[in-house]
Amino acid sequence: MTAKAIIVLRNEKLAGIAKALKFDPGGISGWLGGTPNRLSLEKKEILSTYLGLEYTHISPKIVHRWSTSVEDIGALLPIVINQKMLQHISINIITADTIPIGCVYHVTIGETSIVALCKPQNKAFPIPVVSTEDIGWGNLLPPIELTKSTWDSWWSDQNVFPEEIAAYLSISQKTTDDSLLESWASLVAELIQRGVDIDNARQCLEIKV
Repeated sequence: MTAKAIIVLRNEKLAGIAKALKFDPGGISGWLGGTPNRLSLEKKEILSTYLGLEYTHISPKIVHRWSTSVEDIGALLPIVINQKMLQHISINIITADTIPIGCVYHVTIGETSIVALCKPQNKAFPIPVVSTEDIGWGNLLPPIELTKSTWDSWWSDQNVFPEEIAAYLSISQKTTDDSLLESWASLVAELIQRGVDIDNARQCLEIKV
C-alpha cells in the first residue's frame, strides 16, 4: 500500500501521526492493515493529505520531505511514484560549503513536477542516494551547492512549491553565480505565485543564464 510506503519514507510512527491528526492509532493501524471501514472517508482524505498522497501515488502539489535510507528509497520509490515519472527522475546531492547535507529526487514532465527532499534518518546514515546503475532507474546529476539556510527553508517552509525547487535546480545546472541564482530563484517563486506557467517562467530565466 502506498500510504505504508510513504510512512516508512517519512520515518514516522503511527502514534505520532495519530497524535498530529487526533485520530485513534488503532483506526490508522487497522486501515493500513487492510480493513477499509476502520477509517471514515473524511479521515482517509485527511490522512492522505497529511502524507502527501493523491490517489495511488505521491502528490505533485506539494514538496515531499523524507528522512530515509538508501534501502528504503530503492525499494519504495517505485511504489509511490508512477513508472513514467520514475524512469525520468533525476537525483542531485545537495552540498553546503562542499559538505553533503541531503539530496533531491525530482522530475518534471509537462506541467507536472515531483520533488522529494531527502536526508538521512540520523547522522550515522549516509545521504540516501541510490546507485542508478544497480537499481535500473534514475539519473544521477552533479551535486548542487546551496546555502544551509536555503536547504533549511526548503525543508521547513510548507508553502514552497515543487515547481520553485525544480526551477532552481534546473537553473543551477547552468550557473555557479550564487547571488544571481538566488535572485532568479526568487523571481521564479514570485511568477509561480502569480499563476505564470512554470515552463514559461523557467525558460525565460534560463535564457538569461
